[in-house]
Formats: sequence, structure tokens, C-alpha cells
Amino acid sequence: MLLKAKHRSAVAGLSVALVLIAVGWGWLARQYSETWWWVATIDLMPPQMLMVAFAALAWAAWRERRLLWVLWNVVFAAAFLVLQVGLVVPLGRVAQAEAPPSALTLMTLNTWDAAAQASELAGMARRQGADIIALQEARKKNQDGSAYAASLRAAFPGWTLVRQGELLTLSRLPIVKTSVVALQDSRHLLLVTRIQTDSGPLTVVNVHLPTLALLPRAQLPGDPKTLRERVKWRLGIRQALPRALDSVQADAAGPLVLAGDLNAPAWGELHALLRQRGLQDAFREAGSGFGFTFRAGLGFLRLDYVWGQDVRFIKTRALSDGVTSDHRVLLVRLALPAEPTTARHTRP
Repeated sequence: MLLKAKHRSAVAGLSVALVLIAVGWGWLARQYSETWWWVATIDLMPPQMLMVAFAALAWAAWRERRLLWVLWNVVFAAAFLVLQVGLVVPLGRVAQAEAPPSALTLMTLNTWDAAAQASELAGMARRQGADIIALQEARKKNQDGSAYAASLRAAFPGWTLVRQGELLTLSRLPIVKTSVVALQDSRHLLLVTRIQTDSGPLTVVNVHLPTLALLPRAQLPGDPKTLRERVKWRLGIRQALPRALDSVQADAAGPLVLAGDLNAPAWGELHALLRQRGLQDAFREAGSGFGFTFRAGLGFLRLDYVWGQDVRFIKTRALSDGVTSDHRVLLVRLALPAEPTTARHTRP
């Protein structure tokens, strides 16, 4: 009888402890995931792992007929799914108005060192009616990317292509200005293009932030050697993104979208900094579900994003098939404030 009572109290104690762990994880991620290197390391672990613990404790409580603790674990598991795993439930969301004729479709994809074939991308662009495409890792390792860019130019006749390093932006609308903004003292940068749309100019920022290189084999020549130094150095690059955006936003003086692989989970400190600058996460505004973009077939993290300023997001979704990559295509339908129309250009 005493052993049974101890077992029953263990279920309660473990249930409370698990909630404290989950709350602590979420709070640290929101406050310090770009500041404290060890928090950033923990935050890259798939939070779904804790769901197994919630399920096990709910099952143990059910077997003991302790319905209060079953409910406790179910409720906190649901909250954890939304607040930390990143489930977007569009409850209470104001119904989006019908997309205007001038609405645009933007695709962004990490091509996995140019593994995504130009023909695959062109086929998906046709099927989805894409107007703008932002690609990252748009070159094979140890190559300059010119061959991959040439294949894309051939697959997208009538489109304009600009690239810098591993970043490549395609537009079927005219690109009227291109610039590059370096992030700190690093190889990483922002590829900024101003595109003339039917509703006026739109600034598109293409970006690929670094992974934390947790494994020694992931580090590049010149990177710091120890885990702590390596993670802190790469966090410094990620911290530079919001500061670099300040100058881009000032120059844009109008609608802006940031698209790319941020290599940061969906609810961390980086995203709070972007929201402080007036940007909105397209998936949270117009998506549903988890929106996992990595790893493609069995997605378990949301690392690819589109953020917008002065735009209205109509629909956002991660496509689970169609191209060769370890990421999924993130597809966003958006509308801009009405402006005089310009000529439309050809699709691939």
C-alpha cells in the first residue's frame, strides 16, 4: 500500500516537474536564445521530445484513475505544442479578404548546396504561380555558383536573376535596384532587391543565417575551435541581422519582406527582435499547423521564414514535396498597398 502511494505521488511530482522544465525552456528561449550560447544550443533540440514525457505521464495517471493529473498533462502538452513546438491554430483569426488581382506569390528555399534542380524549381513556380523566389545555398560546395545560376536563367526565361555568394533571387517582375549588406565581420550577408510590382516598389531581403555548428565537422576554416567560442561567434552573426535591417528598412520606405533560412526555432529571441522592428511572421499571420520546413520528408523544425512590413499575408504553407532538398519550400501569398499598375512579366 505504501509503495502504491509513493508511485501515485511520483506521477504528480513528475508532472509538476515536467511543466516547470517546459516553462523554463520556453522562457529562456524567448529571452536569451541569441544571447547565451548554452540556451541557443538547448533551443535547437526538437521540443517535441518533451511530448513523449507528457504522454507517458498522462498514461500513468490514467492507469491510476487520477483524472486530474491526466487533464493536467493533456492541457500543458497542448499549451507546449502551441507555445514551444510552434503549432499555429487560426482560432479567432479575422478571415482574410479575397486576394486582389495584384497579389504576389513568393517562394523561399534552402536548395541544399544546389541539389534542387532548376527544372524542379521552374515546375513548382509554374504550378504555384510564383512571382519571386529567394534561394539559399544556391551553389555547390567549393564552386562559385555560376553554373547553377546559368541553369536557372535557362529554366526561367523572361525572369531577372541576381545573386551574391550563396544567395540568389529570381523575379518575373522588374528588379530596379540591388544592394548587399554584410552581417558583422563574416561571410554572411543580406541580398537586397527592390522589385517594381503592380502595386509599387517592394523590397525583398534574401538571407541565410548560420547554423550553430555544434559538431566539430560542421565548422569552417577560420571558425573558432571550441564549442562555446564557435556558438558565441555564430550567435554574433545572427544578432547582427536585426541591426542590419534597420538601415534596409530606412532605405525601403515602403513594403518589405525578409525571406530565407534563419536557422532559428520559431519562438526564440531573434523573432522577438524582428517583431520589435515592425515585421510580422507570415506563417503566424496566415498559416496553420506546424509549418515545419526542416527536414523535408519528416519535418521537425521551422527554420525557414518570410517576415513582412506593410504587407498583408493571405496564405502561407510549407510544401512537403516537389524539389530535392533537406528543406521544404515555403510558399507565401501576399498583397501590397494599392499603387499604379505596371506591366506583368512572363512566367517560366
